Formats: sequence, C-alpha cells, structure tokens
Amino acid sequence: MPTLVAVTIISFMLLSSAPGDPVNSMVSVSNSGGGLKSSNDIEIQKNYWRKQLGLNLPLFYFSIHKLSEPDTLYKISNEAQLQQINERIKITGGYKNYIPKFVWYGFHNQYHRWLFGGNGSKGIIRGDFGLSYSKKVPVMEIITDKIGWSLFFSLLSIILAYAISIPLGIKIAEQPTSSFSRVSQTFLFLLYSVPAFFMGVLLLMLFANPDVISIFPPSGIKPTEGYSDSASFLEKLIDSLPYIVLPLICYTYSSIAFITRLTTTSINEQLPLDYIKTAKAKGLSNRQLIYKHALKNSVLPLITVFTSVFPSIVGGSVIIESIFTIPGMGLETVRSITSQDYPFVIALITLSACMTILSYLIADILNAWIDPRVRKSLSNKF
Repeated sequence: MPTLVAVTIISFMLLSSAPGDPVNSMVSVSNSGGGLKSSNDIEIQKNYWRKQLGLNLPLFYFSIHKLSEPDTLYKISNEAQLQQINERIKITGGYKNYIPKFVWYGFHNQYHRWLFGGNGSKGIIRGDFGLSYSKKVPVMEIITDKIGWSLFFSLLSIILAYAISIPLGIKIAEQPTSSFSRVSQTFLFLLYSVPAFFMGVLLLMLFANPDVISIFPPSGIKPTEGYSDSASFLEKLIDSLPYIVLPLICYTYSSIAFITRLTTTSINEQLPLDYIKTAKAKGLSNRQLIYKHALKNSVLPLITVFTSVFPSIVGGSVIIESIFTIPGMGLETVRSITSQDYPFVIALITLSACMTILSYLIADILNAWIDPRVRKSLSNKF
C-alpha cells in the first residue's frame, strides 16, 4: 500500500510539473478548428477548461511558502501577472520573505481530486485518469480502445515462448555435451543479443519487401479495406494472420532465448544436489531425473519471468508497434509524447507501476502455492 501511494504522488508530481499549460493546449486545438472568434471567447474557454481539469484548486493538501505570499496565489493562471506579483513580493515583503508559512487546504485540492475524484471527476481509483489534452476524450477511453492488440501480442508471445523454451531448455540440460546443445546455445545467445528494432527492420526487408520476398504485409493489423460486416471472429483472425506473424516473431524471439537459458540453468543447478544423487542411485535415468525431480524445483524462476509480462501488457512495445504500425499502447504512447498529451503518459506510468506491484504479488502467491518451503518462510514472517 505505501508503494502505491508513493506511485500516485510521484505520478501526480510529474503531471503537475510537465512543461506547458494544458489549458492553452486544449484551447489552441479548439481555436484551430475555427470554433473561437474573439479573445473573450478564448478566455471563457480557458476558464471552463481550468475548472474542468481542477486547475483552479490548490496543488496538494498543504503548502509551505513565504509568509509574504498570499494563500490564494494558486488561483492566478496568467504567467505574466504571476511574475509581476512575485517581483512585488520580493520588494515589499521585507523580513517576511525569509519566514516560512504552513497552509492547510484540506481535501479540496488537485491531488485529492485526481486520486479520489470530485467536481465531475471519478478519480484514478475508479479508473478516471482525466481528459486527453489532444483528443479531449477520457484517457481511460483511449486505453480501453488501444490495449486490446498490446494484450493480444504480449500474452500470445509469452505463451509461445514458454511452449518452445521449456522443452528446448530441458533438451539442452538433458544432453549438455551434444552438438545440438552447443549449436542451440550459441544460436540463442546470438538471437538474444539482437535488438528488437534491428530484428523488426530485418524481417520487413526480407519478408515484406517486393524486391526480395513479399510474403507478409509491411504494416497494420488488418486488410486496408477492413473486415467484412458479416465476418465471424475466426474469419477476422484468418484475415489478420499475415499481419500478425512478423510482429509476433519480434515479440517472441528474445523471450525464447532468455527463458530457454533460464530453464537450462535452473535445471543444472538442481542436478548436483543430494536429492538428485539419491534418485540417480535408485536407478532413474537422466530424463526421469529432470522431468520427475529437477524440473519441479526449477519452476520458481520461470514463474517470476511469467508474471513480469503483466506490466508490458499495459505499456505495449513502443519499438515493435511503431515499426509495424500496430494500433496498440506503444504506438499511442509515441503519439502522446510527441503531442505533449501528459495525462495519457502519466496514466500509463501509473498503471505500469501498479501492474508491476501486482505481478510481484502474483509471483509470491504462485511460489508459495508450488513450493512448501516458501509457504513455511511466509508463515514464519507473519
């Protein structure tokens, strides 16, 4: 719980200290559409959006500032006017400029509204991360619309990685001196060292290039004409399959290399232990030792790696989604950063941090469920 509170405070500080004025950004977008005609209309719109975003409230529950500064300084939004007031305070404040003052604002402040809601906002604890500066729609609506493809690729890639890596890692551990094991480990090491952006570009140049081999489409996740209105889910999946193959390879290849190495190392750490020697003395084959004994005690690191996929579901892959133009969270993150859409970026940071904490909790629960030694250790603590 303290970690979550710290995450919300840090996220809010990043949002409130972001450069630029969100109100000016939102009003300029409206003005570019021809909806505003006069400076009076602009001021009305600015006041409206300042109230909608809660920017007319104090920043936090309390503040510590100079005794010479008025308590309502936060209400002034005009930068030039605020600078003039500060200059005047420096000149006329005298000794009060050096005396700190503690001011308590209560629950009527921006952080409380951002966290718990109020004045039209539901708060982030209810899934309301505010409005997007550029799109003027709720941030959660954008996340709901974009997270589907990131979720699809993240989960499918980790499932494929485990399905390929665990048998391959067992095979290498079972025959560590064979030619297959040596070649496989060398190839996986080289594969793991290849950056995702290089692999993505390489796949496009080789398999989506009319001058080489044009098997797969270079971008997108569905045909340019879209799906048929009467198409079923299976038909849509078949239509999207050529678009999925290359991004899925990019999502999966490094995980295969890492998990295979982790599986092999975990099994090799178990083989010299006494319980394995005892089982071997009873006449069990090397394959039986691995499958019946070593693998069961090697699964804890694999569970930890599996739970680490949860934060990536929220954030997606910025590099892969940008290369293949996948309309997921990664590509939306790039758009939000370039357009200075800070509410979306902060929402992504907050959700990723929460998912990281959740993944640790799930990993601990699964480890305790599988390994009695972990359960005993936790019971001794509590």
